[in-house]
Amino acid sequence: MKIIPNIYLLDGKCVSLYKGKENEQKRVYYKEPFHTARLFESEGAKTIQITDLNGSKTGSLYHTTIIKKICSGVDSEIQLAGGIRDMDSVEKAFKLGVSRVILGVSAIRILKEALAKYGSDKIIFGIKGRKNMVDTDLTLEGSAPEVTELAKEVEKTGVTQIIYKDLEMEGALYHPNFDEIERLIYETDGRIAVYSSGGIADEYDIKLLKDAGAAGVIVSRAFMEDVLDLSDMIEKY
Repeated sequence: MKIIPNIYLLDGKCVSLYKGKENEQKRVYYKEPFHTARLFESEGAKTIQITDLNGSKTGSLYHTTIIKKICSGVDSEIQLAGGIRDMDSVEKAFKLGVSRVILGVSAIRILKEALAKYGSDKIIFGIKGRKNMVDTDLTLEGSAPEVTELAKEVEKTGVTQIIYKDLEMEGALYHPNFDEIERLIYETDGRIAVYSSGGIADEYDIKLLKDAGAAGVIVSRAFMEDVLDLSDMIEKY
């Protein structure tokens, strides 16, 4: 399975949100983003995820200078999320040097076009949820969709990779939503590579997700705060 460290960018700094929100549990780290990426690379990360939180807020890429510097300064593949909601932004992201782009529910209208142009190996679909419900204003048949329902819908467009993040677990260091990850894998019958994001608290979490069939894990706070050792997790899993 893939072990992917995640760098959350907010106002030029590395941060960690708590349950998807900026509150008193949010952490701002002294580590500079580029040096953090270089550190993750030195510890063996083949892929690093960058999440542009300012981009998520504004709907357009914000940290372009930092992202470009990281892409040109490390050999690790970079996958990017946040603020990518139209085809121009997708193209801009690839021009910055990223290897993959993560499109969320807010970009679902361009999903099919992006997949057709760049391929399912370069376009990942991200689902943010709370328990089994998608955290979005999007409705399917008049109601907010369940995570697995949305996953099966986007599979029809050609999606082969999904990152599921349970916002109730994000930054909490209180274990992932194993039930939903297992349900996603079961409902898509292994046709989609499912990545778990949020809540990784210890090595046993990673073991359980691997045993469940997850394609990989996206980890931020546990690596940023040295709760887990990235090189050790990569070597073992």
